[in-house]
Order: sequence, then structure tokens, then C-alpha cells
Amino acid sequence: MIVGCKLPHGHTIEFNGETIALNGANVGFDGDNPWKMDAFPDSPLRTSGVGLTTLEGKQADAFKAWYDAHKTGGPIASGAIFFSDTAAAAQKEAKSREKVKSGIDALDPAKDLPKGLETAKED
Repeated sequence: MIVGCKLPHGHTIEFNGETIALNGANVGFDGDNPWKMDAFPDSPLRTSGVGLTTLEGKQADAFKAWYDAHKTGGPIASGAIFFSDTAAAAQKEAKSREKVKSGIDALDPAKDLPKGLETAKED
């Protein structure tokens, strides 16, 4: 099972005696080597701005139980956490969710500030 997590720093789940650490969109990000032109570099741990985690055995079973218990709200309902049976299916799902907002995405001050609020001018 491959779990996709769009949350920037991933998510840690403690359920049914298992601790599951999901990779987030920033997994493997090197602050000294920023992304070129805001493009997320793909890797086995990240694709299309989604962190990927492979789960097997007890962790996969615990994740499925947690997913079923929490699918009506939070990051599952918003599409920020999902799972697929294969890496190819997870990559395809991640690509389809590329424009989905996680709810904690960065704001663009030029267009996302409330009306009447503006940023300070730099000297």
C-alpha cells in the first residue's frame, strides 16, 4: 500500500498500537538547494507535491483501520491523505490532486490578503 500525504510536513498516526509516520510534500527538501521555478522535484518519496509512504503488514492494517475511522473529516475528507495499492496508481492520484488545497498552503500576499489589508513596503 502506498499512502499519499499532501500536508507539508507529513502526519504521524498512532492507532491500534502502531505509530505510522507519513511523508509530507516537503520530504527530502534541502533548504540550501531550493526547488527550481517552484517545481516540486519528484522522487520515490514525493511526486506532484505529495509525500509518498509505503506501508506493509501491521502498519498497513492499522492505517486502513484509522482511515476508515476518520474518513468523514480532516485531511482524509479534504483529499490531503489518500492511499493506493500501487506506486503508479498513487502517482496518478497525486497528479490529479495537484491543485487541491490542503488548508495550510502558503498565502500569496498579492492576491490572498483580506480586503483592506496590505503588506508593508520594503525599504
